[in-house]
Amino acid sequence: MENNSEKSAVNADQSAGYPTLEMFWKSQQSEMENVNDFKSRLLPPPTRIKKIMKKDEDVRMVAAESPVLMAKACELFIQDLTLRSSLNAQENHRRILKKDDLTDVIVQTDYFDFLLDVVHATDPFTPSSVPFYAAGGSNGQDGNNLDH
Repeated sequence: MENNSEKSAVNADQSAGYPTLEMFWKSQQSEMENVNDFKSRLLPPPTRIKKIMKKDEDVRMVAAESPVLMAKACELFIQDLTLRSSLNAQENHRRILKKDDLTDVIVQTDYFDFLLDVVHATDPFTPSSVPFYAAGGSNGQDGNNLDH
């Protein structure tokens, strides 16, 4: 009996990321089914997306739904990539998300293949991890940002 419980514990540890991703997508699906107004809570503003779409010379008119749909797609894309990268960091027993985590996810996931060129053309001077204070632009010292 103890042997079976040990095996199930090992299998649970190996597939720890899968239920998290599955729960994420189920919660996103139920949220989209229950929301009536997508425009109010989107990460990239639809007006900005519409401006980008209109910069193309071939685009003359943009349907009202198109920027909203693109904004939601961008939001889901960013959330999925971030969640997968976070799970990769956890598998490596880290709390800080590194550039390597993003790279690993992009290489391992088929539908991120279009980002492979971006991953392989990285700047050698780009830091491989971003400390928590870097997002605020101040590290408590002289304020110089090495990312520029």
